[in-house]
Amino acid sequence: MESKSLKKVLRDIRCLKIQGSSAVRKAVVAALRESVLESRAPTVVAFKNELKRNAFELVKARPTEPETRTAIRIILKAASLETNNLQALKDAVVEAAEQYEENRKKAMKAMAEYGSNIIEKGDVVFTHCHSHTVEEIFVKARKKIDYVIATETRPKFQGRITAERLSKRGIEVVHIVDGAAYTFMEEADKFFAGCDAVLADGSIVNKIGTAQIALAAWRYNTPFFVATSSHCFEPVSYFGMPEIIEERPAAEVWSKKLKGVKVRNPAFDITNANYVRYIITELGVFSPKMFALEMVRQLELGKRKQEFMGLLKVQIKRARGLE
Repeated sequence: MESKSLKKVLRDIRCLKIQGSSAVRKAVVAALRESVLESRAPTVVAFKNELKRNAFELVKARPTEPETRTAIRIILKAASLETNNLQALKDAVVEAAEQYEENRKKAMKAMAEYGSNIIEKGDVVFTHCHSHTVEEIFVKARKKIDYVIATETRPKFQGRITAERLSKRGIEVVHIVDGAAYTFMEEADKFFAGCDAVLADGSIVNKIGTAQIALAAWRYNTPFFVATSSHCFEPVSYFGMPEIIEERPAAEVWSKKLKGVKVRNPAFDITNANYVRYIITELGVFSPKMFALEMVRQLELGKRKQEFMGLLKVQIKRARGLE
Protein backbone atom coordinates (compact mmCIF):
# COMPACT_ATOMS: atom_id res chain seq x y z
CA MET A 1 0.00 0.00 0.00
CA GLU A 2 1.35 3.42 -0.96
CA SER A 3 0.51 5.71 1.98
CA LYS A 4 -1.16 9.10 1.60
CA SER A 5 1.83 10.85 3.18
CA LEU A 6 4.17 9.12 0.73
CA LYS A 7 2.07 10.18 -2.27
CA LYS A 8 2.07 13.80 -1.07
CA VAL A 9 5.84 13.84 -0.56
CA LEU A 10 6.37 12.38 -4.05
CA ARG A 11 4.22 15.16 -5.56
CA ASP A 12 5.92 17.89 -3.54
CA ILE A 13 9.44 16.72 -4.47
CA ARG A 14 8.61 16.41 -8.17
CA CYS A 15 7.15 19.93 -8.37
CA LEU A 16 10.01 21.37 -6.24
CA LYS A 17 7.75 22.37 -3.38
CA ILE A 18 10.36 20.45 -1.41
CA GLN A 19 13.86 21.29 -2.67
CA GLY A 20 17.45 21.12 -1.48
CA SER A 21 19.25 17.88 -0.64
CA SER A 22 18.74 18.04 3.14
CA ALA A 23 15.05 19.00 2.86
CA VAL A 24 14.38 16.26 0.29
CA ARG A 25 16.14 13.70 2.47
CA LYS A 26 14.22 14.78 5.57
CA ALA A 27 10.88 14.54 3.74
CA VAL A 28 11.76 11.14 2.26
CA VAL A 29 12.78 9.68 5.63
CA ALA A 30 9.58 11.00 7.23
CA ALA A 31 7.45 9.59 4.39
CA LEU A 32 9.14 6.19 4.61
CA ARG A 33 8.57 6.14 8.36
CA GLU A 34 4.89 7.06 7.95
CA SER A 35 4.45 4.38 5.29
CA VAL A 36 5.67 1.81 7.81
CA LEU A 37 3.25 3.05 10.46
CA GLU A 38 0.36 3.00 7.95
CA SER A 39 1.27 -0.38 6.43
CA ARG A 40 -1.36 -3.12 6.40
CA ALA A 41 0.96 -5.80 5.02
CA PRO A 42 -0.10 -9.13 6.58
CA THR A 43 3.30 -10.85 6.63
CA VAL A 44 7.00 -10.08 7.00
CA VAL A 45 7.65 -10.91 3.34
CA ALA A 46 4.78 -8.69 2.14
CA PHE A 47 5.99 -5.85 4.37
CA LYS A 48 9.56 -6.04 3.11
CA ASN A 49 8.38 -6.00 -0.51
CA GLU A 50 6.10 -3.04 0.17
CA LEU A 51 8.90 -1.15 1.91
CA LYS A 52 11.27 -1.70 -1.02
CA ARG A 53 8.63 -0.53 -3.53
CA ASN A 54 8.01 2.62 -1.53
CA ALA A 55 11.75 3.23 -1.19
CA PHE A 56 12.30 2.95 -4.96
CA GLU A 57 9.40 5.33 -5.65
CA LEU A 58 11.03 7.88 -3.36
CA VAL A 59 14.41 7.38 -5.05
CA LYS A 60 12.84 8.02 -8.46
CA ALA A 61 11.28 11.33 -7.37
CA ARG A 62 14.57 13.23 -7.89
CA PRO A 63 17.48 11.63 -9.76
CA THR A 64 20.30 13.86 -8.46
CA GLU A 65 19.92 13.14 -4.73
CA PRO A 66 22.57 10.76 -3.36
CA GLU A 67 21.84 11.91 0.19
CA THR A 68 18.33 10.52 -0.19
CA ARG A 69 19.70 7.25 -1.54
CA THR A 70 22.14 7.05 1.37
CA ALA A 71 19.32 7.57 3.88
CA ILE A 72 17.16 4.91 2.25
CA ARG A 73 20.05 2.45 2.04
CA ILE A 74 20.77 2.86 5.77
CA ILE A 75 17.11 2.56 6.77
CA LEU A 76 16.55 -0.48 4.55
CA LYS A 77 19.35 -2.26 6.43
CA ALA A 78 16.99 -2.38 9.42
CA ALA A 79 14.53 -4.32 7.28
CA SER A 80 17.10 -7.09 6.81
CA LEU A 81 16.49 -8.14 10.41
CA GLU A 82 15.96 -11.92 10.52
CA THR A 83 12.64 -12.28 12.32
CA ASN A 84 9.14 -13.64 11.82
CA ASN A 85 7.75 -10.96 14.13
CA LEU A 86 6.17 -8.38 11.85
CA GLN A 87 5.73 -5.73 14.56
CA ALA A 88 9.34 -6.10 15.70
CA LEU A 89 10.48 -5.54 12.12
CA LYS A 90 8.30 -2.45 11.74
CA ASP A 91 9.61 -1.08 15.04
CA ALA A 92 13.20 -1.62 13.89
CA VAL A 93 12.63 0.32 10.65
CA VAL A 94 10.85 3.18 12.43
CA GLU A 95 13.65 3.37 15.00
CA ALA A 96 16.27 3.43 12.22
CA ALA A 97 14.47 6.32 10.50
CA GLU A 98 14.17 8.31 13.72
CA GLN A 99 17.79 7.68 14.69
CA TYR A 100 18.95 8.68 11.22
CA GLU A 101 17.25 12.07 11.49
CA GLU A 102 18.62 12.65 14.98
CA ASN A 103 22.11 12.04 13.62
CA ARG A 104 21.46 14.46 10.76
CA LYS A 105 20.43 17.22 13.20
CA LYS A 106 23.76 16.82 14.94
CA ALA A 107 25.50 16.86 11.56
CA MET A 108 23.82 20.16 10.62
CA LYS A 109 25.02 21.79 13.85
CA ALA A 110 28.57 20.61 13.19
CA MET A 111 28.54 21.95 9.61
CA ALA A 112 27.20 25.31 10.79
CA GLU A 113 30.02 25.52 13.33
CA TYR A 114 32.76 24.59 10.87
CA GLY A 115 31.43 26.92 8.19
CA SER A 116 30.90 29.92 10.48
CA ASN A 117 34.52 29.68 11.62
CA ILE A 118 35.63 30.29 8.02
CA ILE A 119 33.75 33.60 7.80
CA GLU A 120 35.67 36.64 9.06
CA LYS A 121 34.49 39.94 10.49
CA GLY A 122 33.17 42.26 7.77
CA ASP A 123 32.96 39.58 5.06
CA VAL A 124 30.68 39.97 2.08
CA VAL A 125 29.55 36.48 1.14
CA PHE A 126 28.01 35.32 -2.13
CA THR A 127 25.59 32.41 -2.53
CA HIS A 128 23.54 30.73 -5.25
CA CYS A 129 20.19 28.93 -4.96
CA HIS A 130 18.98 27.90 -1.50
CA SER A 131 20.86 25.56 0.79
CA HIS A 132 19.63 24.87 4.32
CA THR A 133 23.22 24.14 5.34
CA VAL A 134 24.57 27.42 3.93
CA GLU A 135 21.68 29.26 5.56
CA GLU A 136 22.59 27.80 8.96
CA ILE A 137 26.26 28.74 8.44
CA PHE A 138 25.31 32.34 7.64
CA VAL A 139 22.96 32.58 10.62
CA LYS A 140 25.66 31.21 12.91
CA ALA A 141 28.09 33.84 11.54
CA ARG A 142 25.60 36.72 11.14
CA LYS A 143 27.45 39.06 13.51
CA LYS A 144 30.52 38.80 11.29
CA ILE A 145 28.79 39.12 7.89
CA ASP A 146 28.52 42.56 6.31
CA TYR A 147 25.95 41.40 3.75
CA VAL A 148 25.04 38.44 1.57
CA ILE A 149 24.81 38.60 -2.23
CA ALA A 150 22.16 36.10 -3.35
CA THR A 151 21.15 35.22 -6.89
CA GLU A 152 17.55 34.77 -8.03
CA THR A 153 18.33 31.25 -9.27
CA ARG A 154 16.08 30.90 -12.27
CA PRO A 155 13.83 29.43 -13.45
CA LYS A 156 12.21 28.49 -10.10
CA PHE A 157 13.69 31.42 -8.12
CA GLN A 158 14.97 29.38 -5.17
CA GLY A 159 17.27 32.32 -4.39
CA ARG A 160 14.23 34.22 -3.20
CA ILE A 161 13.89 31.63 -0.43
CA THR A 162 17.45 32.42 0.61
CA ALA A 163 16.90 36.18 0.54
CA GLU A 164 13.68 36.04 2.48
CA ARG A 165 14.85 33.58 5.13
CA LEU A 166 18.17 35.36 5.75
CA SER A 167 16.52 38.78 5.97
CA LYS A 168 14.04 37.44 8.53
CA ARG A 169 16.98 36.22 10.59
CA GLY A 170 18.65 39.63 10.67
CA ILE A 171 21.09 39.41 7.76
CA GLU A 172 21.29 42.09 5.07
CA VAL A 173 20.86 40.69 1.57
CA VAL A 174 21.60 42.10 -1.88
CA HIS A 175 19.43 40.15 -4.33
CA ILE A 176 20.61 39.97 -7.96
CA VAL A 177 19.61 38.35 -11.25
CA ASP A 178 21.71 35.32 -12.20
CA GLY A 179 23.30 37.16 -15.12
CA ALA A 180 24.81 39.73 -12.73
CA ALA A 181 26.86 37.13 -10.83
CA TYR A 182 30.15 38.03 -12.54
CA THR A 183 29.60 41.76 -11.92
CA PHE A 184 28.87 41.35 -8.21
CA MET A 185 31.47 38.68 -7.50
CA GLU A 186 34.10 41.42 -7.37
CA GLU A 187 32.48 42.64 -4.12
CA ALA A 188 32.53 39.21 -2.46
CA ASP A 189 35.13 37.90 -0.04
CA LYS A 190 33.85 34.34 -0.15
CA PHE A 191 31.42 32.24 -2.21
CA PHE A 192 29.37 29.59 -0.42
CA ALA A 193 27.00 27.07 -2.00
CA GLY A 194 25.32 23.86 -1.03
CA CYS A 195 25.77 20.65 -2.93
CA ASP A 196 23.50 17.83 -4.08
CA ALA A 197 26.31 15.42 -4.88
CA VAL A 198 30.08 15.08 -4.52
CA LEU A 199 31.69 12.82 -7.09
CA ALA A 200 34.65 10.49 -6.66
CA ASP A 201 37.07 12.99 -8.25
CA GLY A 202 35.98 15.75 -5.83
CA SER A 203 33.81 17.57 -8.37
CA ILE A 204 30.45 18.78 -7.07
CA VAL A 205 26.92 18.72 -8.49
CA ASN A 206 24.73 21.67 -7.58
CA LYS A 207 22.00 23.92 -8.97
CA ILE A 208 22.49 24.96 -12.59
CA GLY A 209 24.65 28.08 -12.75
CA THR A 210 26.98 27.06 -9.94
CA ALA A 211 29.78 26.09 -12.34
CA GLN A 212 29.86 29.42 -14.15
CA ILE A 213 29.62 31.36 -10.87
CA ALA A 214 32.56 29.28 -9.61
CA LEU A 215 34.49 30.44 -12.68
CA ALA A 216 33.67 34.05 -11.83
CA ALA A 217 34.88 33.45 -8.26
CA TRP A 218 38.11 31.94 -9.61
CA ARG A 219 38.60 34.99 -11.84
CA TYR A 220 38.38 37.32 -8.82
CA ASN A 221 40.34 35.01 -6.48
CA THR A 222 37.25 34.59 -4.32
CA PRO A 223 37.46 31.24 -2.51
CA PHE A 224 34.56 28.87 -3.14
CA PHE A 225 33.35 26.83 -0.16
CA VAL A 226 30.87 23.98 -0.57
CA ALA A 227 28.74 23.06 2.44
CA THR A 228 27.26 19.58 2.33
CA SER A 229 26.60 16.44 4.31
CA SER A 230 29.05 13.57 3.87
CA HIS A 231 25.96 11.58 2.82
CA CYS A 232 25.88 13.62 -0.40
CA PHE A 233 28.95 11.74 -1.60
CA GLU A 234 27.95 9.67 -4.65
CA PRO A 235 29.41 6.18 -4.15
CA VAL A 236 28.49 4.90 -7.62
CA SER A 237 30.69 7.55 -9.24
CA TYR A 238 33.65 5.61 -7.83
CA PHE A 239 32.63 2.71 -10.09
CA GLY A 240 32.48 4.92 -13.18
CA MET A 241 28.74 5.64 -13.20
CA PRO A 242 27.95 9.20 -14.33
CA GLU A 243 25.71 11.31 -12.13
CA ILE A 244 22.24 11.65 -13.65
CA ILE A 245 21.48 15.32 -14.27
CA GLU A 246 17.77 15.93 -13.97
CA GLU A 247 16.15 17.81 -16.85
CA ARG A 248 13.07 19.73 -15.79
CA PRO A 249 10.01 20.59 -17.94
CA ALA A 250 10.56 23.28 -20.57
CA ALA A 251 7.44 25.12 -19.37
CA GLU A 252 9.34 26.16 -16.23
CA VAL A 253 11.50 28.35 -18.46
CA TRP A 254 8.97 29.46 -21.08
CA SER A 255 5.39 28.26 -21.31
CA LYS A 256 5.05 29.54 -24.87
CA LYS A 257 5.71 26.95 -27.59
CA LEU A 258 7.43 28.20 -30.74
CA LYS A 259 8.14 26.29 -33.91
CA GLY A 260 11.88 25.73 -34.26
CA VAL A 261 12.62 26.65 -30.62
CA LYS A 262 13.61 23.89 -28.21
CA VAL A 263 13.89 24.88 -24.56
CA ARG A 264 16.41 22.97 -22.43
CA ASN A 265 16.11 23.06 -18.64
CA PRO A 266 18.79 21.06 -16.80
CA ALA A 267 18.41 21.42 -13.04
CA PHE A 268 22.07 20.92 -12.10
CA ASP A 269 25.61 21.30 -13.39
CA ILE A 270 29.01 19.92 -12.38
CA THR A 271 31.75 22.16 -10.98
CA ASN A 272 35.27 20.80 -11.34
CA ALA A 273 37.06 20.14 -8.05
CA ASN A 274 39.83 22.56 -9.06
CA TYR A 275 37.46 25.52 -8.53
CA VAL A 276 36.44 24.48 -4.99
CA ARG A 277 38.67 25.58 -2.11
CA TYR A 278 37.17 23.39 0.62
CA ILE A 279 34.19 21.14 1.26
CA ILE A 280 32.57 21.70 4.66
CA THR A 281 30.99 18.56 6.13
CA GLU A 282 29.99 17.25 9.56
CA LEU A 283 33.25 15.26 9.48
CA GLY A 284 35.35 18.39 9.13
CA VAL A 285 36.70 20.64 6.37
CA PHE A 286 38.46 18.96 3.46
CA SER A 287 39.92 19.77 0.09
CA PRO A 288 37.58 18.22 -2.51
CA LYS A 289 39.89 15.37 -3.46
CA MET A 290 40.80 14.57 0.14
CA PHE A 291 37.10 14.44 1.03
CA ALA A 292 36.43 12.01 -1.81
CA LEU A 293 39.34 9.81 -0.72
CA GLU A 294 38.09 9.87 2.87
CA MET A 295 34.61 8.74 1.79
CA VAL A 296 36.01 5.96 -0.39
CA ARG A 297 37.98 4.79 2.66
CA GLN A 298 35.08 5.02 5.10
CA LEU A 299 32.62 3.30 2.78
CA GLU A 300 35.15 0.61 1.79
CA LEU A 301 33.99 0.96 -1.79
CA GLY A 302 36.52 -1.51 -3.09
CA LYS A 303 34.64 -4.26 -1.22
CA ARG A 304 31.01 -3.16 -1.48
CA LYS A 305 30.13 -2.42 -5.11
CA GLN A 306 26.85 -4.34 -5.23
CA GLU A 307 25.40 -2.64 -2.17
CA PHE A 308 25.80 0.80 -3.70
CA MET A 309 24.81 -0.08 -7.25
CA GLY A 310 21.46 -1.62 -6.29
CA LEU A 311 19.45 1.54 -5.66
CA LEU A 312 20.82 3.20 -8.78
CA LYS A 313 19.44 0.60 -11.21
CA VAL A 314 15.98 2.12 -11.12
CA GLN A 315 17.53 5.56 -11.71
CA ILE A 316 19.34 4.36 -14.81
CA LYS A 317 16.12 2.90 -16.22
CA ARG A 318 14.28 6.12 -15.52
CA ALA A 319 16.97 8.23 -17.20
CA ARG A 320 16.83 6.04 -20.31
CA GLY A 321 13.05 6.23 -20.46
CA LEU A 322 12.57 2.55 -19.65
CA GLU A 323 10.16 3.25 -16.77
